[in-house]
Amino acid sequence: MACLITQAELEHLSDAELRHKFNAVLADLASRNMTAADCPLTSATLENIRYVLLRRKARRPQGPRF
Repeated sequence: MACLITQAELEHLSDAELRHKFNAVLADLASRNMTAADCPLTSATLENIRYVLLRRKARRPQGPRF
């Protein structure tokens, strides 16, 4: 993977699609015997996916806590 996927490009994807994309990026790295540390753009893409997922989770309304 040699391109950066920005947060804006990820916003329209569902949570399941984001998780799938995250795993697909990791699988692509593994098939090349690389890690995220070996490719800065890929590392940034993974962080963007994580950030979008975490931001969505924080925005979800929480039920009452007893």
